[in-house]
Amino acid sequence: MPLILQCGLILLGMVALYVVPPAEGLMLLVPITQNSRAWLASEAVAHGARLVAAGPWAGTLVVEGRRDRIGGPMLRRGVIAIGARATACGEPG
Repeated sequence: MPLILQCGLILLGMVALYVVPPAEGLMLLVPITQNSRAWLASEAVAHGARLVAAGPWAGTLVVEGRRDRIGGPMLRRGVIAIGARATACGEPG
């Protein structure tokens, strides 16, 4: 396998590890559709999330919760849950 391909796979793996939401902890909820922005906070709370802060981009939220309770239902409604690092999401780090 060429070296450039190996390096690309390593970088892709590192990015994937960074954005995968933790099993439990801080997650950034990113709405993909305009409709999902309207009910994002209420739906996240209904699935056990605790609202922490507004996300770094318009319409996003930083929440604390469990991936197994939040991830699937949010994805089905047009919201992606990604890992939120405290220093990247507005909290002092």
